[in-house]
Amino acid sequence: MKKLLSCVAFAVSLFGAGQAQAQYRERPFTWTGFYAGAHLGYAWGHADVSDTTGGVTPGPFGYSPRGAFLGGTAGYNWQFQSLVLGVEGDFGYMNLKGSGVIPSSNPAAHQDLTLDAGLYGVAAGRVGVAFGSTLLYGKGGFAYFGGKASQTTTNPGYITTPTGAFTGGAYGGGVEHFISSSVSVKLEYLHFNFGSEGGLQTSISDPPVGYKYLNSTSLNADTVKIGIAAHF
Repeated sequence: MKKLLSCVAFAVSLFGAGQAQAQYRERPFTWTGFYAGAHLGYAWGHADVSDTTGGVTPGPFGYSPRGAFLGGTAGYNWQFQSLVLGVEGDFGYMNLKGSGVIPSSNPAAHQDLTLDAGLYGVAAGRVGVAFGSTLLYGKGGFAYFGGKASQTTTNPGYITTPTGAFTGGAYGGGVEHFISSSVSVKLEYLHFNFGSEGGLQTSISDPPVGYKYLNSTSLNADTVKIGIAAHF
């Protein structure tokens, strides 16, 4: 009798363990939740500079800044069947730098164009379609770049004031995939339209002294990045 009861208890325990494993296997995968991680990428762009005071070289004159960038990412997803909605923020450092020259008949007075690297950020929404542990998504929102553009003359009679930080929009998309139950990797493309910012040159000796020559730099960039994130 004791042997029979022991066998029954053993069978019940095996059945219960099997049921628990089946329930674990059948638990649906979800993208819903908070995540945070890091990313690394490369940017290539174009800057157009125009003289907005009606000078003899109105432009635009262009050059092509480029460079690597890295930073952190955090966001939250909500999944509704196969539809995934989310909000995401990126913040980091973008080494987007470049230079150009506005030629002049006077070699002692040509104009040098430069763009410096700076901090950058993106606050965006995401909309995607989930195929199990893989997500295809689009992304768009507000973008910031702290690099400053300058138009500098070799004529010592002027001082230069660079532009302020650039603000605009970003849009693109990517693919993200879980490589474990709580870690995902992604590949993403974004186009940045940073808009236009103004700078100036002020005469300190050439007449009319104190006159301000205004210039405008418009900036855009394309980026590709890889990222990794932990999900909570």
